[in-house]
Amino acid sequence: MPDRISWKISGTWLEACNCNFGCPCNFDGFPTLGYCEANVGFKVDSGHHGNTKLDGVSVAVAVKWPKAIHDGGGKAAVFIDQNASEAQRDALVRILTGQDGGMPWEILAGTLSELIGPNFVPITFEVNGTRSRLSVDGVDMRLEPFTNPVTGDVSEVHTVMPKGFIFRDGEACRATRNVSSVKGVEFDWSGKNAYFAKVEWSNA
Repeated sequence: MPDRISWKISGTWLEACNCNFGCPCNFDGFPTLGYCEANVGFKVDSGHHGNTKLDGVSVAVAVKWPKAIHDGGGKAAVFIDQNASEAQRDALVRILTGQDGGMPWEILAGTLSELIGPNFVPITFEVNGTRSRLSVDGVDMRLEPFTNPVTGDVSEVHTVMPKGFIFRDGEACRATRNVSSVKGVEFDWSGKNAYFAKVEWSNA
């Protein structure tokens, strides 16, 4: 893509899905139930798309695939922080739809057959490690760490993937709430798998 615009994002990633803890998809396996339904989102700590700075902007996505993600046919509702400028909105749409290449969106966009939005709305994104929270109208994801059933102490668990294209080191946790009431992307997988991670993405 000779005319693509260079971009880079450093930020915080949250995901919560319908798989058992750990999510076999992260190990190049198939989803626990044979299909994938998830809320995901990220908040940019620092980033740019061309000359447009993306610092502080948040994105949320409610998505479902009828089979494994790589089999395609996905349907996603995309939400972008209403405080984003027009230039930031345009930049994020290009990134999320894979127009400028770069992982993970170049791959993920290619698995979707239907897109709802993007919707420019208020997003609550509270970064607090494995106690983080992401919510938008129709979507609510709240995380909590694993705890030792005997002592009650927090149990820190990491999934480390040196070649991971979404995250390289994710803290595994539990979604106390993972709900989407967006029409066409409805689900409730509260109590299932979740991850908190710091990410570095670009199309370099």
